[in-house]
Amino acid sequence: MENPNRRRGRNTMITIADAIDREVLHIRYEFMALKGLALTVAQISHRHSLSTAHASALLEGLEAEGFLVSGPDGAYRRSTPPTSA
Repeated sequence: MENPNRRRGRNTMITIADAIDREVLHIRYEFMALKGLALTVAQISHRHSLSTAHASALLEGLEAEGFLVSGPDGAYRRSTPPTSA
């Protein structure tokens, strides 16, 4: 009997990845949609109804992956992608 999940020309692939926090997607979209946006941990916490600790962890994660940078004023901004020469 043929496996119903495997049809001719189609293979089902299952991969394991880290869970994506819904708030991360919202924050990432917000920074992508609003060019020049600069927000502090407190502002993100308030805008997304998150604890300060959770907002800080999310922003630090986005900074670690290079999506955001934090300034001396404590605000996070979208990082500038490198230009190719």
